[in-house]
Amino acid sequence: MSVPIVHRNEYQLVNIDEGFLNLMCNDGSSKDDVKVPEGDLGREIQNNFDEGKDLLVTIISALNEEQAISWKEAPKGS
Repeated sequence: MSVPIVHRNEYQLVNIDEGFLNLMCNDGSSKDDVKVPEGDLGREIQNNFDEGKDLLVTIISALNEEQAISWKEAPKGS
């Protein structure tokens, strides 16, 4: 039986543009191919971003698919 390899990474949210999250990787490069999740999670991310909070978004990736699964407020000074 084969098992998918799942990666879990946190990215800093830079912007939300046309339904996609604009994220910054740890190396400073940008990632803008992850959709804003539907439902409560997507609304929470959008509302907190609109309030001017610095957010970290957790993305899981497996089988060439990526999805935001959670967020948290970035620590001050990050």
